[in-house]
Amino acid sequence: MIQDRDAERIAGIVYERSGIYLQRKDWLKIKKFLEQKIASGEVKTAEDLIQKLKSSRKLLNDLLDAVTINETYFFRHKSQFDVIEKELLPKLFKEKPSVKMWSAACSTGEEPYTMAIVAKLVMERMGVRKFVKIVANDVSQEAIDKAKEGIYNRYSVRYVPKEILSKFFTKTPDGKYAISEEIKKMVDFRLLSITDERDMRSIGNRVDIAMCRNVLIYFDTESKRKALKLITENLLVGGYLFLGPSESARGVVENLKVVLFPGAIAYTRVK
Repeated sequence: MIQDRDAERIAGIVYERSGIYLQRKDWLKIKKFLEQKIASGEVKTAEDLIQKLKSSRKLLNDLLDAVTINETYFFRHKSQFDVIEKELLPKLFKEKPSVKMWSAACSTGEEPYTMAIVAKLVMERMGVRKFVKIVANDVSQEAIDKAKEGIYNRYSVRYVPKEILSKFFTKTPDGKYAISEEIKKMVDFRLLSITDERDMRSIGNRVDIAMCRNVLIYFDTESKRKALKLITENLLVGGYLFLGPSESARGVVENLKVVLFPGAIAYTRVK
C-alpha cells in the first residue's frame, strides 16, 4: 500500500520543481499515478519514483498532467480580450512596428490562439500590417503537444463567434475544429515553468501584453510571488498583465499598478 508520507514527498518535489502546491486532497491522484507507473514497470517503488522525479522532466510532466486540470476554451473571460482588441492593440499598432504578447501557462493553446485571432482582426480593421509575436508556455508536454496540433472539440470553440469560426477554423471530418495555419504560425510554444528563473530568462523581457490566468490558484504565497516577479521582469515598462478573475497581484509585486478597464482589471509595469 502506498503511504501518505510517500505522496507528501512526491508533492514536495512537484512544488520544488514547478512551484505548484498540491494539497492533501491531491494526494489520491499522486497515489493513483504511482500505482500506474508501478503497474507499467516504469518504476518499481515509491522511492524509485521519487528519485527519478528529481532528474526526469518527462516523468514530472506526466505527473503534472495527471494531477492538474487543463480546462480552457477560446475567448475565455472575453471582457479581457475586448480590452486587448479595442484599447491596447490599436494603440500599440499606432506606436510600434512590432508587438510581443505572452501566454504564460497556456494549457492546450486556446488562450494564445485567441490572442493571435484578436491581433489579426485589429490589423484588418486598421488596415495595417505589423509583426506580432506570441510566446506561449506551459509545464505540461501533453498540453503543449495538443496546442501545437491545433485541433479542438466543440466545447473549446463554443464561444467563438460564427464569423470568426468560419474565418480561422476548418471543420474536420470527425466534427472537430482545426485552427488555420495563418494563426498557428504566429504562436511559439515552449515547455517552460513560470517559477524557473532560467526558463523565464528565455522569454526575452520585451513583452507588451501578458496573460497568466487561472494558474496562480495552484501556487502558495511564495511561489505566486516568485512567478509574478519573473513575469513582471519580462514586461516592458508600460506593458500590461492580465490575471484570472479570482487572482490578484495587489501587494505582491511592487512595480505592478492596477489599471481598471470597462469590465476588466489589468496590471501595468510602472518601473
